[in-house]
Amino acid sequence: MKRIVNLMIVSLAIINTLSAQQIKISGKVVDKTNASPIEYANVTLLQSDSTFVKGVNSDANGLFDIINPTGNYLVSVSYMGYETSYVPVKSPTTDSNLGNITLEPSSVALTAVVVTAQSVIDKADRKLIFPSESQIKTSTNGLDLLQQLQLPRININPIDNAITTSGRGEVQLRINGALTTNEEIRAITPADIIRIEYHDDPGARYGSASAVLDYIVRRRESGGNIHGDFMNIIGPVGFAEDNLAVKVNHRKSEFGLNAYWGHRKLKWTRSNSETFNFPDKTLHRDEVGEPTLFKYNNLNLALNYSLMETDKYFLNVVFRNAYNNSPNLYSNRRSTITTSDNNVPLSISDLSSEKTNIPSLDIYFQRNLKKDQLIIVNVVGTYIDSKNSRVYEESRDGNPVTDIQSHITGDKYSLISEGIYEKKTEKGKFTTGVKHAQVFTKNQYTGNTAAEVAMNLAETYVYAEYQIQKGKFNYVASVGGIRSYYSQGEDREENYSFRPSARVTYNINDKTFIRYKINIWGNTPSLANLNAVEQEIDSLQIRRGNPNLKMSQGYSNNITAGYDKGMFGVDVFLQYNYQRKPVAERILFEDGKFIRTYENQKAHQQLGAEVTLRFRPIKDRLTIAFTPGINHYISEGSDYRHTYTNKYMRMSIDGNYKSWVANFSMYTPWDYFYGESLESGERIHSISFGYNKQNYSIILGAFNPFGGTYRRNDQNWSALAPSQSKIYTPNLTQLIFVKASFNVNFGRQFKGGDKRLNNSDNDSGIMSGSK
Repeated sequence: MKRIVNLMIVSLAIINTLSAQQIKISGKVVDKTNASPIEYANVTLLQSDSTFVKGVNSDANGLFDIINPTGNYLVSVSYMGYETSYVPVKSPTTDSNLGNITLEPSSVALTAVVVTAQSVIDKADRKLIFPSESQIKTSTNGLDLLQQLQLPRININPIDNAITTSGRGEVQLRINGALTTNEEIRAITPADIIRIEYHDDPGARYGSASAVLDYIVRRRESGGNIHGDFMNIIGPVGFAEDNLAVKVNHRKSEFGLNAYWGHRKLKWTRSNSETFNFPDKTLHRDEVGEPTLFKYNNLNLALNYSLMETDKYFLNVVFRNAYNNSPNLYSNRRSTITTSDNNVPLSISDLSSEKTNIPSLDIYFQRNLKKDQLIIVNVVGTYIDSKNSRVYEESRDGNPVTDIQSHITGDKYSLISEGIYEKKTEKGKFTTGVKHAQVFTKNQYTGNTAAEVAMNLAETYVYAEYQIQKGKFNYVASVGGIRSYYSQGEDREENYSFRPSARVTYNINDKTFIRYKINIWGNTPSLANLNAVEQEIDSLQIRRGNPNLKMSQGYSNNITAGYDKGMFGVDVFLQYNYQRKPVAERILFEDGKFIRTYENQKAHQQLGAEVTLRFRPIKDRLTIAFTPGINHYISEGSDYRHTYTNKYMRMSIDGNYKSWVANFSMYTPWDYFYGESLESGERIHSISFGYNKQNYSIILGAFNPFGGTYRRNDQNWSALAPSQSKIYTPNLTQLIFVKASFNVNFGRQFKGGDKRLNNSDNDSGIMSGSK
């Protein structure tokens, strides 16, 4: 009997021990501000004396599980840019679910974890980039920080600060998920940036974007911030890129004002060589230009109000007004033309001006529901008031030969509405949405051409996307459709396009991935090309719109692979794009004139390859990025077939030590060939050196400091009217610029609401007769 009792005691002890080993503590890590899950959070089980027991990471949905023995423990949850949270666990005897564990963003950029080197996590649908402490301290704004990160396929023009991709695709800029502007990115204080999420292959919800850069920043609950960022050139050239931003917070509300002023005043010189092949003769025209003034002033204002209830809803209302006054357009020229049929040269004066005013109201509402569900509604109303004027004159021996005058006033009204539903599951995410745009345009043409054009456009896009994770593989499939309706007078056009896509990603580890994507897309012709109106270009050429244009269909394939660890990183991008019936220019000959119009051509193909190599020999104190690339184009029209190959290169070197920063960048032209037109990119280099502190900075630099004339070379390969155009200016050679910024903070901060989308309309729909 004693042996039996002892056996029972031992058995119970073993069972109790095994049972204790199977007790599970689970929970979900979420952001305190908007209840969004935090992936890759560090979850650590500690004893009461803080001795480490075991640790795990939260998954893509913020979920975690820890198997633990009985006893009193402390669960520590931490994540970069957030305050560490501690949850006590007292002697659980059964599985315990701690529910949502909220993390509050830190009031200092990297309080909980000091990042000594830039950290990159490759996920199935984006890269999570965590800037290092030195990168944050030595950046003046969000754009400067982006430059230091040197992301693959992302290009930043040092002259106008434009952010583009290598393939000329759309780059969406976002702050906490909200579509924003370049100027607002420049208004971000680097210390407020938690991370940047880089969607280098965006899903269906981002429309036609080629890349998405989402800055995850903190939001203030009291006090506010004043930030100024100014870039100006020293010398005779008029140049300004200036921003001023103010934010004031009170409890759940935030009030914001952002002002941007852009200014250019310099002279361009143009030279053209044109050939006109008439049925019975050939005419050559060689044009030598004079320096001609180019000038504009842009003033953009944005007033913002947002109201946020943590874990429940987010309301954001923005009133924007974009004002552009360009008394001297980029296309302006004064020149002398010699012709093969006359020994007396022609004097040319081609002067245009443009003024637009674009007020818009953007209302956004996001509602967080139970069980990881989300609903978003966004409505944007826009009015575009535009005025365009052109005076073109030709004279020979002081006698007028040609006089063309064009005056256009335009009114455009648009309403864009979008709704999104999102549901997250343990293994994936389902997203569906609908977007509708209703546009009305009325343009009045006077001068040599007298016409009134009224156009209506309606476009509806519906889509659904599902993403699922299985081991190291991630699969995404989406299906969408677009309906486009267009009317102008008696002309009516209705088109439908099917937009499916599929993507598979294999994450070899958190530093290495490979991805393949295929998708089908459609392009609606622009309103300017659809105009049923003619505009005289010069004495030989006429610009004509085509209301019978059809929607084009495109097919894309791309492969992306990347590796980033320690001092070395490499990204490879391969693509093949095929567009069926693309809208491109065609030149015709009618009644003694060459007609430049638009038609649906046969096909356009692009094959491209690009490799980005990054070296960080001194952690993030010195970063070198080198990108060679190549593009091959095949353009097929109704009566032509052209091929063109372009090789290009980019290089950037960023260095910093304590509060000192330096940068050198250089790139060769990225050329684009479409239809029969070759548009040359820019060849430019720049160097800068400066001093940056937390609340102020000053940087001195130069464009093209080692010489070389800033130029653009464009060509048209038409059989009827081939041409070559060179545009250059010595004004952008060895130019000295100064960048200065200041930052004043008051009150404490934490992260803002997550606005997921925004919509805007900036296309006036006017067809210009400029050359």
